[in-house]
Amino acid sequence: MLKLSPETKVGIFVFIGIMLLVYMSLRVGGIQFGREEGYEISIKFDSAAGLDKDASVRVAGVEIGRVKDIVLQNNKANVILRIHPDVKIGKDFTAVLKTKGLLGERYVELTPGSPNAPLLEAGGEITRITTYTDIDKLITILSDVATDIKKVSESLGNVLGGSEGQTSLKKIVTNVQEITERLNKIVRTNDEKFGRIMSNFEVFSGDLKETGPEVIKGLQEVADNLNHVIAENKDILKDGFGNLKTATQKLGETMDTINRLAKNVEPKIDESVNTVNSIVKKIDKGEGTLGKLINDPSVHDSFNKTLTGINSYLGRIETFKTFIGYRGEYLFDSSDTKNYLSLRLQPKADKYYLIEVIDDPIGQRRSVTTETTVGTTTTTTKEVKTSDLLKFSVQIAKRFKDVALRGGIIESTGGVGMDYYMFKDRLRFTFEAFDFDQKRNPHLKAGLTYNLNKYFFIVGGYDDFVSRVGLASPYVGIGLHFEDEDIKYLLSSAGSIIPKQ
Repeated sequence: MLKLSPETKVGIFVFIGIMLLVYMSLRVGGIQFGREEGYEISIKFDSAAGLDKDASVRVAGVEIGRVKDIVLQNNKANVILRIHPDVKIGKDFTAVLKTKGLLGERYVELTPGSPNAPLLEAGGEITRITTYTDIDKLITILSDVATDIKKVSESLGNVLGGSEGQTSLKKIVTNVQEITERLNKIVRTNDEKFGRIMSNFEVFSGDLKETGPEVIKGLQEVADNLNHVIAENKDILKDGFGNLKTATQKLGETMDTINRLAKNVEPKIDESVNTVNSIVKKIDKGEGTLGKLINDPSVHDSFNKTLTGINSYLGRIETFKTFIGYRGEYLFDSSDTKNYLSLRLQPKADKYYLIEVIDDPIGQRRSVTTETTVGTTTTTTKEVKTSDLLKFSVQIAKRFKDVALRGGIIESTGGVGMDYYMFKDRLRFTFEAFDFDQKRNPHLKAGLTYNLNKYFFIVGGYDDFVSRVGLASPYVGIGLHFEDEDIKYLLSSAGSIIPKQ
């Protein structure tokens, strides 16, 4: 194995640090390496809540670009997209903000229009926008509905509650019963009269059959005489017959209406009275939803508490995030790589839980004493041996502006840590102290972490730099981390796993 002098190691570490600082300065200053490919278009949304820079832009579920910038323009969110050069966007495309999964990050979905529509040139704007109701508006609507239901139940309770309400309702039922009885009497009276009329008409038709010829002859004479009289008094009779005809028609229509009304109203009134009686009894006993709303005030409180709990639960799920990460650190002194697999549970922006599994190639160093006796001479030999060890960390962290304090178990021993964030969280200085062993000194580690983009980052620093057993070593490494929506969904489904706020 190649042995490097201390001066060479320090020189390599300083050179890597200078290169990192130069790269970070160029990135923070907005200087790009190479030219970005593609062309830019814009969309104006009424609200771009939840949409971040560098978010995905998709068509039919396939990523075709990224969100370059989001700026406020005329009280609207002007979202600038960078589209891949080989993708063509039509002027009639429709833009909509969607969410990955149930509680994932937001992205821009473009829905194609007509295949023959003209293409949108660089710098153009998509004017067709589709918006969906967000969860806050839905909760507001549910709260308004609950308030309206409560007002209706209180009003109904004030009207029907107490002795006055019961007396009024009893009077209504009594009046309806009296009307029903009167209609029944009218119907029975008309039935008897109609039967007598039909009997008389039957007798009359029999007599008319026997004396028909004589009656017809007499009627003919009467008709001739009547025609003669009518001819002589035509003008006088014209008005009289006209009025009589009109009165007869109106009387017939009135009788028909009364008969139909009596036949149709009777069963409906009986049914209505029975229904009203049943409803009033159930409400008075407190049965059903309306009865409970009127007679049981606790139902109102329970309903309001349920809506408040749903709103609070959805708010916690919306802010809850989970991240999975890996990083490898190359230790120059031991020429080995130290591996970290991490899971970060973040219920709030200023609070998170960190769980790590570490594959430490150095592990633990221990002194081994060997005694060899030759004759009367005893020789004692001491050597330091190392062994691989799989370690774990469980920490809780709280952030105060640009400083985050951590504590818990670090690499299977108690310890504390501090993180200082710079350049909008792009650069992070880390210091950790753990394994407070007086024989070998505490394990101190300091380093820098720089985020290359949303997923990849590089690290560098000095590990165990006060060690008494020769474990101090500079290191560099690279890693990745990303938000895992599946773990987030599982944790949000299991209420007992989500940390209570």
